[in-house]
Amino acid sequence: MSDGIVSLHAPGREVLPAYIRALEAGWSPNTVRNVAPEQLAAIAADPDAFLARLNGRGGTIRLHDGSEVARLPDIIRWIVATDRPEPCFVGHINLRWQEDEAGRPVTALPVHVLGHIGYTVLPEHSGRGYASAALAGMLSEARAVGLPYVSITCDSANAASRRIIEKNGGRFVESFVAPFYGPEERLMYRIDLTS
Repeated sequence: MSDGIVSLHAPGREVLPAYIRALEAGWSPNTVRNVAPEQLAAIAADPDAFLARLNGRGGTIRLHDGSEVARLPDIIRWIVATDRPEPCFVGHINLRWQEDEAGRPVTALPVHVLGHIGYTVLPEHSGRGYASAALAGMLSEARAVGLPYVSITCDSANAASRRIIEKNGGRFVESFVAPFYGPEERLMYRIDLTS
């Protein structure tokens, strides 16, 4: 999937070397917990198994407090900038949701999930519109899954993320504190997908 300045790629061998370089430089696709060391170890042990896990379903994930929970259905995409002389890995975006007993998507999320979509761009590539373009692309994926809307959160002090969400149709819903993640104030936005 491409949105002008970026394309969204399912994790694969083609982009994996650039992904590894980003992890080695200290970047983490998880904004709550640094998963770079464990991902580098998993890639070194079996890169194909690592990619299969990112692209597959099921299993568990480890939260920042060390507990493990069932992994939600999700879609992970690597963000590749296409507005440069050579395509360049610039970040990560994912969509997650729950399903009812019949396998249909539902919008409710467990307390350990702050929103349906999370994204992060490598610091050296921020401010160039990549996250906004990637979010627009992921909204298409959310529509295809059948979600009527997505919730997205950001730290209250993250003005850049607020602008990205608002540019993509995000409406402010509330400010809140998620005790599981600490005392920081967060902002909740909703993007309707049915119109």
